[in-house]
This record gives sequence, structure tokens and C-alpha cells, in this order.
Amino acid sequence: MIVQDSDHPAPDSSLQELLTRVYVGGGYTDAGVAEQVFAPAAVRARGSLYWIPDHRGNVAGTVMLVPPSSSASRFATAAEGELHLLAVDPALRGRGLGKALVDAVVAEAKNQKYKQLSLWTQPTMQAAHRVYLRAGFVPASKRDFQRDGREFRVMLLELEAQPSGP
Repeated sequence: MIVQDSDHPAPDSSLQELLTRVYVGGGYTDAGVAEQVFAPAAVRARGSLYWIPDHRGNVAGTVMLVPPSSSASRFATAAEGELHLLAVDPALRGRGLGKALVDAVVAEAKNQKYKQLSLWTQPTMQAAHRVYLRAGFVPASKRDFQRDGREFRVMLLELEAQPSGP
């Protein structure tokens, strides 16, 4: 069951612990910035948080829809949202949690009438790439960038229905 944080907030310590375990433990984020970047207030300030509770009510998975007006938005135009911080507890991977979380953000982006959804990921995040590709995201290599010595790949998902041909 996916929960919108604004309706039922995720436990702060569980949220921060999962993001730190996935991103720092996976080698995607430096430990020196994790406490600040993954502080629950900083995470929630980005946009709309969605999460899946485990059987104890802890955060098993999370993802965010970041509006173009957010200071955390990297690329978004007025008609584009960004997907941030997809994270699934490593012990629970392979059960469709990542897909469910991405689907929830895509549905909300459509509901908010965004024309496209973007995300940025690292080349080594192969499991996440599979989820994104299956959801219909395509690489947007012209937007790829480097920051703090790390490479980032950008992917886009068109949300508006394209007119069909004759």
C-alpha cells in the first residue's frame, strides 16, 4: 500500500535510515552530506513524498514528486515534474515496490497535468534503470551532467498522449 506522506507521515528515523542505507550504503552519496541531505525536513521540503510501510510501519520504500517550483528541482520546466529519491529496502527488492512507487508518481504527475516527468540517476543504479525503462522513461543524454565528481544520467517520460497517426 502506497501512502502519501501528507496524509500519513513516514516515521522520521525510518525515512532517514532507509535513504542513508540505500544511497550511502550503495555508494551513490557521500556519507559526509547524508545527514543533511536525508534529514526528514529537507526531504519533505523537496516536494510530495510517497512511501510504502513494512509490516512494522517502517519505511520499506520511498519516492518523491518534485514540482518545478521547488528549490530541489534540477531541470523541470513549468510543465515538468521531477522524480527524486527512489529507494527500496534491499531486503525487499524484487517484489514490485519500486514499480509501484514509480507508478504512483507518474499517476500524480499526470493528475497535476505535467507534460513530462524527468529524473536523474547514476550509471551504476542498474536496478533503478530497469524500473524506469519499464515505466517508459527514455534516456535524455543531452541533459546528462557531472556534480561533485559523479556522473548523472537524465531520463524523461512524456505524459501527454501523443496524437495517433492516420
